[in-house]
Amino acid sequence: MTRNLQYMLGTLAFLLLGSSCQPTRTLQDGQSLYTGTQLQYTGPKAAVSTTALESAIGQEPNQYFLGLPIRLGIYNATAKKEGKLGKWVQRKLGEPPVIFDYQEAETSRLRLEKRLIDQGYLQARVGMDTLQKEKRVETVFRLSPGDRYTIKGMDWPASNTDIGQFIQAAHSEQSEWEGVPYQTQRLSEERDKLANSGNENGFYGLNPRHLYYFLDTTDGQHQVQAFLRLAEAPTGNPYQKHYIGKTNVYPVYYLEEPEWTYRDTLAEDGISFFQNRAFIKPKVLGRTILQEEGDLYVQSLQQKSTNRLMGLGAYKFVNLKMQLREAGDSLFLDRSFYLTPSLTQDFSAELEISSLSTASSSLNGGVNLNYAHHNLFGGAERFNIELSTSIATQIGESVDFINSYNIGLETSLRFPGMLTPFNWLRGEQAWQSSTTAQLRGDFQRRTNNFSLFSLSGSYGFDWQPGRLHRYTWKPVQLTRTRLLSSTDQFDERLAGNSRLRASFEDNLILSTIFEYNYSEKRPGKRQNYLTMSASVEPAGNLSYGIARLASPDTEAPYRLLGLPFAQFLRVETGVKYHWYNKHTDWLARLNIGVAQPYGNGMSIPYIRQFFVGGSNSIRAWQIRTLGPGAVPVEALDAATFQDQTGDLKLEANLEYRFPIISYLKGAAFVDAGNIWLVDQGPIDADQEDGVFQWNEFYRQIAIGGGLGLRLDISYFVLRLDVAFPFRKPYNAAGNRWVFDEFAPGSTNWRAENIVYNLAIGYPF
Repeated sequence: MTRNLQYMLGTLAFLLLGSSCQPTRTLQDGQSLYTGTQLQYTGPKAAVSTTALESAIGQEPNQYFLGLPIRLGIYNATAKKEGKLGKWVQRKLGEPPVIFDYQEAETSRLRLEKRLIDQGYLQARVGMDTLQKEKRVETVFRLSPGDRYTIKGMDWPASNTDIGQFIQAAHSEQSEWEGVPYQTQRLSEERDKLANSGNENGFYGLNPRHLYYFLDTTDGQHQVQAFLRLAEAPTGNPYQKHYIGKTNVYPVYYLEEPEWTYRDTLAEDGISFFQNRAFIKPKVLGRTILQEEGDLYVQSLQQKSTNRLMGLGAYKFVNLKMQLREAGDSLFLDRSFYLTPSLTQDFSAELEISSLSTASSSLNGGVNLNYAHHNLFGGAERFNIELSTSIATQIGESVDFINSYNIGLETSLRFPGMLTPFNWLRGEQAWQSSTTAQLRGDFQRRTNNFSLFSLSGSYGFDWQPGRLHRYTWKPVQLTRTRLLSSTDQFDERLAGNSRLRASFEDNLILSTIFEYNYSEKRPGKRQNYLTMSASVEPAGNLSYGIARLASPDTEAPYRLLGLPFAQFLRVETGVKYHWYNKHTDWLARLNIGVAQPYGNGMSIPYIRQFFVGGSNSIRAWQIRTLGPGAVPVEALDAATFQDQTGDLKLEANLEYRFPIISYLKGAAFVDAGNIWLVDQGPIDADQEDGVFQWNEFYRQIAIGGGLGLRLDISYFVLRLDVAFPFRKPYNAAGNRWVFDEFAPGSTNWRAENIVYNLAIGYPF
């Protein structure tokens, strides 16, 4: 570091420290810096958390770090800067002083008082004082909660009307209320529950405002007798049961086209379709819409019908309008579904690149191209074809420029609903359900090693019973793998590694796959959410049973159709939590996978093994270049078969995301994990350090991290992550943490450690 740079940094630190120690320097006459709040009780404390009370206080003081208002110091230090850089630093890194606002403090006092009353302290009082020193003000709220009231009992309306009988049947038990502390929130929840339940039982338009309480506190025993009553009957008759009336559907609706242009009318299963051109077959739409004419109105089934129509994948907007119609003493709701088609066809592309500047510079990259048709035969069938490619290149003496590549082609055809013989699987009440037939071929070429081809087909079902849960079941997936060619060098390696040799044998994989996904994510909303996923794949059990029945005198390994087949159980699960602050957010992720061969299988087939590394995994290592366990990573060159895979995977990620300017976002992240082999029979000498051991695996965790940039334009995200290892599990014990080697100014260190990851989309 040069003397001038040291001087500049020292001057900046001095100015920043000085500005932080004079936080009121930019205040005008009559202004005071708000420094915080004290909560003091003048009697017994209330059974209300401090956090709940503090959330009622409107103003928040400036942020402090290590006892100093650093961001306020930055703001003050740049307050008189006229240049664009100074203004940018002040706006992005600084924080203006929080000016004490007496009116806001008084509002906070009233909110604190209400917070205590809502928790049952009906005689609560809150006083306020201010402590002022020079130009700094601290508020002191003095809380006198008094005694807490309990509920003596609850009284519900007694009536022989439809709504009265419903409330008598649906309300909570009296014993759930007697003697419990009075809480406004609980009373509100009872109203919400009754209103929601009413909408599920025909009372269209019933909402919590139609129910109110009055309270009797006159017994002098700090008890409350609560009375729930119905408001005067409003327009719309929400106190009377409603039934489904006529259902009209506009399958091709655009706002700019008047309704009179939809002249063609077609009736199908009691539903009238109005359209001026054909799009999706009415029979398909009719199956998607729930409830028929004369059914008791159920609100959730209307929302479910809308979701099912959107789930067809052919519509951009789905709007439902209800029209009330009286017929004698009955009320009917005529429904009109207005469906606006989306683009029938679309095309998308994904990009992923990671680079490591070693002696033989390496570059891993991939491009995925996807074409989709959302209404292939007029029944909302989705046809999808995807081409996936990836290459690994190296530049150096006697090295092929492209030393490995993968090419995959996948086609799928998805039908709405569950297509099974005799309709033995029914998904009519699900939000969404579909059936998918899939065919995929993959070709992998490793220069100077091997060429491998696999072909797989599957038939399965997908259904979503509600917003949070989604299930996928593929009762049949058949995969055929074949080693097309191998070099003498690779054959020698197989001969010396029995596990690797078994994983590359030509075989059949007949498996069943079940997947479960749970997601609280709401698209477009910055709300904390949790997602979980799990998949289970048992393979070879049916093949084993058939082979044993067909050849009872034959010893294992058995064959099916003249080919050996794999038998294993593969399980993978993951959990992710995303939480948001005002402008920043955190994301934590854990992923675990394990595969165990048994019976007819000695090893997990190569295409079903786990791997880590790359732009969506542990970013300090390139894809498939880490593990298993403490097995050393060999030098990157075309002559080396560096394709690290294992039977067990553990992966964890923590990422902090923050705004920089406009569409440019930043991230800091830490990734950890590894892969291991499962102890199954003899282990080759060079793989012993890769076997999972309970008393050793935690010492073999690889850790890396770095910084990232994201160009986030809502519908498109271009991401660059720069990462390097913190802990190398293949180093000798005692030397695995490598912070002491950190030397970003060294060309050699950067070449051997920094990995550049370029990709489209967020990593997870």
